[in-house]
Amino acid sequence: MDSMTFEPIGTLQSAFKEKFGVPRQSGMIPEARAVLKLRPDPAFVTALNHLQDFSHVWVVFVFHQAHDRAWTPTIRPPRIGAPNRVGVFASRSPHRPNPIGMSAVKLDRIDFEARGGVEIHLSGVDLLDGTPVLDLKPYVPYADSIPDANAGWAEGEIPKYAVTYSDESLAAIDAHSQTLPHLKALLTQTLEYDPRPMGQREAMPIADPSNEGREFRFRLMHFDVHWRIREGAIQVERFIEIKFP
Repeated sequence: MDSMTFEPIGTLQSAFKEKFGVPRQSGMIPEARAVLKLRPDPAFVTALNHLQDFSHVWVVFVFHQAHDRAWTPTIRPPRIGAPNRVGVFASRSPHRPNPIGMSAVKLDRIDFEARGGVEIHLSGVDLLDGTPVLDLKPYVPYADSIPDANAGWAEGEIPKYAVTYSDESLAAIDAHSQTLPHLKALLTQTLEYDPRPMGQREAMPIADPSNEGREFRFRLMHFDVHWRIREGAIQVERFIEIKFP
């Protein structure tokens, strides 16, 4: 078969600057907002006609931080209790023969007047900042929703943990409440699912008292988030703005 080349229609701007902390699936974190900045092609304005009539869209994208890595036919699912290894086609791993993904996300609004190209505002995303987007398709509930579908090895609830904040971290978050009113909600929703890689989640379970006080950090937007395991839950200790030169 012949190879194929595609040109992205735009690039996604999201709060997730690194893989640590990215939601495991779309829709898990409603406050995970993003903007799809389309290329400045006049034809795209017409191509978007009536898309705003839909509440959700499918985003077809490229795993841009995985495209240069060799894929393997089996992967270890990032879920505690899952089989040790499954076929890559039975997973949503970014390391695939063709590193293409798709996510169903909420369509908040379309800004046709944005400078430099149309901006499509989305929420419930599970995508890294800088993700190239290949296509958009409307989510159609009667065709796309299958209530009695079998989830296979991914069946079952994902554990959630309580999230608390130190006085220092709350003050730091509140300092940005005017410009980022959803910041605390986004951070809480991100942390309550324990965003650590599976290896850390398995080796240092939050519910295990022997891990009391262990500290971790990740980057969210332009902030460093430092948190600890506290009494079987998660406590944000420090919330530090990253100053760029």
